[in-house]
Amino acid sequence: MEVIAIFDVLRRHVYLIGALCIVTTLAGYGISFFSPLIPEKYDASAIVLVRPHDPIKIEPNKSSKEFLDFPVAQTPVVESASKTYIQIIRSPGLIGQVVRELKLDQKPPKEAAGGTVFEQIYASMKTLYDGMVSYLKDAAAIVRYGRLLKEDPFAKAVNDVSKGLVLKSYEDTYVFEIKYSDDDPETAADVANTIARLFIEFMQNMRSSEAKDSADRLKSELEQNRQRLVDARESLRDYKASHGVFLYQPEYEAKLRVISDLTVELAKLDESLAAGTFEAGAKRRARLLKILDEHRADLASLPTIERELQLRQANVDVTNTTYGAVAKELKDAEIKSDAMPEARLISPASATRLPSRPRRYLIVLTSLLTGLLVGVALAFFLEYINRRVRGIKDIEDFVGLKVIGTIPTSSTDHVSQA
Repeated sequence: MEVIAIFDVLRRHVYLIGALCIVTTLAGYGISFFSPLIPEKYDASAIVLVRPHDPIKIEPNKSSKEFLDFPVAQTPVVESASKTYIQIIRSPGLIGQVVRELKLDQKPPKEAAGGTVFEQIYASMKTLYDGMVSYLKDAAAIVRYGRLLKEDPFAKAVNDVSKGLVLKSYEDTYVFEIKYSDDDPETAADVANTIARLFIEFMQNMRSSEAKDSADRLKSELEQNRQRLVDARESLRDYKASHGVFLYQPEYEAKLRVISDLTVELAKLDESLAAGTFEAGAKRRARLLKILDEHRADLASLPTIERELQLRQANVDVTNTTYGAVAKELKDAEIKSDAMPEARLISPASATRLPSRPRRYLIVLTSLLTGLLVGVALAFFLEYINRRVRGIKDIEDFVGLKVIGTIPTSSTDHVSQA
């Protein structure tokens, strides 16, 4: 179909299209105020900050990926942490705790409106709608399970909270938003703040529990290392006492000095004996040789003592180093258990008086577009089922011959087509 013909069809049915657009727009706008079908919702948002475990470093990390000497952002790490926190909040255990604390499964029914005629009509329609929904749910339960099963109020409340909960993490940050929608603004704010508080308490308890378990383990390990250090020091002290060693190096040097002095004195004595100037030197020489042999024998055993002393000293050093490392870890664990909370509430949720849904401008726009599409489709459908002749082209298509002329009618502006 040519473009001119399309616009000609739309021109002939422009009133129909316009009327449908007006009707659907007004109908959509009116339905948006029918709360049983499209209930009003109020949003409440709480902003939570989760501090990273590792401190943020300003200096560039050369081990990370770079592009043209610019470091590439490590966004997957942030996204993984945010997704983990979101899944923790969505867990049935935490949501169930929210339901129990706020008693959402024990919501009292709303009081029926009274006073004006319109309020009574609305209350009657709401009661009728709720009854129909209840009957439909019972019918669906019978079809699905073969018998009538009533839904648990607690499970229903948990499911409703899960449906109304929206969690959003901000890109490249450790901040995420906890948003909850409900038909009551106070309930929406209470649920959002309670979820944020319980999440912060859960993170703090988990952090404290891990730190406490680590501290208990480190305390036991520290005691064992302390006992090993005491045993190693006692072993070194006993070995020194049993071998008469206090400081090995000075004693070794002292014994070498004594042997050197005895050797010098023996050499002088030999010179005197050779010159015949010292008569009683033979006895003294024999005594000096005996003393020198004894000191050399003591010196011969010193390498074994040195090795044993070094082994025991090395054992003391290693045990002392291990004890210091465990003590440092224990101190870090105690500091971590008393540190600031890992998650903190940045902005609590507050109740608002303005509903966030339904978005009536979207409903009106959608209704207008729906009326326009239905009107255009109906115009082409009416054009298709209408078999009247409207022009020369319709005659040529029907007869299969070319029209060579037309005869005007008498005293009218219309043309009779032949």
